[in-house]
Amino acid sequence: MVYPTRKRRFATAIPIFSSRRGGAERYLVNLARDLIDKGYDVHIYAERWEEAMEGVSYHRVRTIPWPRSLRLLSFAWGATQAMKKEDYDITLGVGNSLEAHVLQPHGGVHWAWFWRSLRAYDQPVERFFKLWGRLLSPKQWMSGWIEGAPYRRRKALKKVVAISEMVKQDMIRWYRLQDEAISVVYNGVDIERFHPRNRRWREEVRKRHGLGEAFVLLFVSNNFRMKGLGYLVRALAQLKDRYPGSIKLLVLGRDRSLPYRRLAERAGVGGDVVFAGSTTEIEKYYGASDLLVHPTFYDACSLTVLEALASGLPVVTTSRNGASGVLEQMQDGWILEDPADVKSLSRAIEHFLNRTNHEMACERARRKGEAFSEAFHFSRMRELFDRVIGGHEEERRRDE
Repeated sequence: MVYPTRKRRFATAIPIFSSRRGGAERYLVNLARDLIDKGYDVHIYAERWEEAMEGVSYHRVRTIPWPRSLRLLSFAWGATQAMKKEDYDITLGVGNSLEAHVLQPHGGVHWAWFWRSLRAYDQPVERFFKLWGRLLSPKQWMSGWIEGAPYRRRKALKKVVAISEMVKQDMIRWYRLQDEAISVVYNGVDIERFHPRNRRWREEVRKRHGLGEAFVLLFVSNNFRMKGLGYLVRALAQLKDRYPGSIKLLVLGRDRSLPYRRLAERAGVGGDVVFAGSTTEIEKYYGASDLLVHPTFYDACSLTVLEALASGLPVVTTSRNGASGVLEQMQDGWILEDPADVKSLSRAIEHFLNRTNHEMACERARRKGEAFSEAFHFSRMRELFDRVIGGHEEERRRDE
């Protein structure tokens, strides 16, 4: 593609611009890097940034620090008003601004998360109090209002991007959008960093954590409850009698591990569950594992699933994960309808314990992962930006 001599001016807003965080923060760092490489003039509106990237113009957004609801609102209002004063060719909203040319909410739909994630609280009394805590929280209502603002400002909004088919359907349900108004562009990952060759680290990682030659289930999350770790521990216990000592669960992430250690001990699998904490070299852990298990109650589109596929790992996840939309049942993964269905979860894991099934699934997983490269994703986004900018230019010509 040939880009014009004049740089296209791009702007977006995020409270913290940092590659050391997950989700939208790291995504925007990588997107900015790609756009700079393709000749864009990139502007970032943020409260703070943790690294200065060459080619990025930073704009500090002042906020009301407390309460949290006013901090969210003051950032969204301040960033939106500041961006509107400039003549940007394209603005991207990821859920933190009130207006944008292109909307790509990385958290999915707030109200879909609000209701579905309550199922993670398996005790009715606990779920009841969690529900009322959310209903009485100004932060929850403010988050929902800010998310919905760009949909209400239809004059500015030119395109809506859903990061999964699941999120698209949620947008249609909650914001009454037409099907054709939404483009689905799944997340992408670095398919060179996440690659089957990382199996060369298998022995080193397994030795470090005492995994031996066991079939290793990998669980990756910083929210153990929401991603279904308790149900995974129970599923492991169901498999223990049929496969004694041959399955290990490797848990990566920062969260309170004590309740799950106690659960594992009560279930008789305390010695089979390893809590490894967080790591900056997660690709080595994919290389050391045999199956990613992610029985989540809500994920707009889990990058963990795409990273595992690119690494040649089959995946067990749920239909409440937007990334499940890329999987083929029993081919490169297994999709559960109910994260709390321990029997179905253990059956899914058992399918991949079969050596033939596992080897075939690993091959298919890598092929699937290659289709969701970060480079391809960014090329799709640039094409979409081109169409929106072309529409701006056509409108200007009509107005002249």
